Amino acid sequence: MDEGTLCYTYQRYAITTLQDEGQWWARARVTGKEAGGDRSVVGGPWKSRLEAKSAAEAFCDWGLAG
Repeated sequence: MDEGTLCYTYQRYAITTLQDEGQWWARARVTGKEAGGDRSVVGGPWKSRLEAKSAAEAFCDWGLAG
């Protein structure tokens, strides 16, 4: 994992934010499910990690991560 990638848990979800060529992206999955079952958070890319993190948490709150 590089410096631009952050993985953390939020409620019952595992969220990953990552930076690629200056843009931020996010993925989320239900904790306990296999890695690789991540869903891309819609709406990206974002300009900052904070925006990507907020979007990923809202994505999970809406139940879209699985």
